Amino acid sequence: MRAFLVGEPDGRALRAFNYSPTIERIRRAGSRSARPLSDIVRTFGESYGSRFVNVHCSPQHGLEFLSQGDMFRAEPAGRFIRHDCIPHPARHRIEHGQVLIAGAGTLGETELFGRCLLADDRMVGKHVGPHAVALRFQDPDDEYSLFTYAWLASPTGLQAIRSTCYGTKILGLRLDLLASLPVPVAPSRVVRRVALLVQACRDDRGVFWREVEKARRIALGMVPEGLSRANGDAHPRYVTWTGDLSSFRAWNFASMGERLQGLRRSWRSTLREWLRPMGLFKGGRLARVPCVPPHGVDLFSQRDIFAIRPVPRRIQAPSERLDVDPDYLLIASRGQMNEGALFGRVERAAHTPAGAAVSEDVLRLVPHDTLGPALYSILSSSVGAELLRTTAYGTSIPGMREDLLGDLPLPEPGGRWVEHSAEHCTVATDARTRAAVAEKEAFRIVEEEVVPQWLA
Repeated sequence: MRAFLVGEPDGRALRAFNYSPTIERIRRAGSRSARPLSDIVRTFGESYGSRFVNVHCSPQHGLEFLSQGDMFRAEPAGRFIRHDCIPHPARHRIEHGQVLIAGAGTLGETELFGRCLLADDRMVGKHVGPHAVALRFQDPDDEYSLFTYAWLASPTGLQAIRSTCYGTKILGLRLDLLASLPVPVAPSRVVRRVALLVQACRDDRGVFWREVEKARRIALGMVPEGLSRANGDAHPRYVTWTGDLSSFRAWNFASMGERLQGLRRSWRSTLREWLRPMGLFKGGRLARVPCVPPHGVDLFSQRDIFAIRPVPRRIQAPSERLDVDPDYLLIASRGQMNEGALFGRVERAAHTPAGAAVSEDVLRLVPHDTLGPALYSILSSSVGAELLRTTAYGTSIPGMREDLLGDLPLPEPGGRWVEHSAEHCTVATDARTRAAVAEKEAFRIVEEEVVPQWLA
């Protein structure tokens, strides 16, 4: 336990959580060379803490709401809730340039609580839930506004945000304390450098999202007419099966209704033909012994694999190889099958840092040369996700049967569509990589060039 003196305790906050040596130095410096966040932000969390009944519905009848975990996904996808259940839908709507903060959780090192993200084209028009704090700047495109986001999202900014928490088991954020946080005033050239990096990151993430969608549309063009989506009941109660019974679990045959048999008749190829020999496997189990950099490796969980800005655990290097090659595809093979869940989702290993260890619950696919982008396009589409989920087994936390995975029907691994989808996937991956590099550099400038001078 650490002890330190607080020069001027704030009568609004008498909990030890709300104080730390770093934050105290920030507040003292803030009186001389900073602006309070309230001077820059127009509205603080209008929808934060709101209460309403979550009546789920089909997409055409509702509004898409993102949980905290959904906000930080590379491709945000939430649940649809009837709009007439929401007292003030406009307050929840995500706008371009907002800062979205995870406003409920715990103080764990890899927890989302207190972390923030700048809204871009991937999430504009969707809605945040009651646990997210949405900040609207006076001018979202102003350089100092973009610089402010970089400060809030930096490691020191995370400490500052978390210092405004309250509660016991599940913490929340005090909006009055959040509004009083000081934002450093840096030289204009530094502010401009950071702002340009943040702007480039935001734009490239939009490019990533659009290019991935184009690649999927090309892949879905290979799906025969009438088999691309379910009509009527999304969960058929029975189906007449005429093929071999490779399982006694009805879900493996009836979850897609008659469409699974229709795809098997239309597509003569299987997933196994897209992969190299022994190209479908999981990672081995390992003891997760925590450590700190520069020792050990980053362990990516399923959540981290699909996050736009991962927060992995640092563990001792495992005895066996758990890193992945850039041409691998990664499948979330453990989880739930509710709307918005990760189970059955696919990601490219090229989006993870080199040398990172990947959790054993993530399935690895090793495609033949040049086939990876096209295979990603079809498996990450709506039809691909349904196909992957037909291989589920188990009850509380389903897993995937690898033998059933290899037999899934897919289009022939060739043709012009393979090249077209690969072109868009390559552009998307390049854009996402540039965005990550730009954002990391913006945070580095704040941490290494702004904060030390500010607190000197």
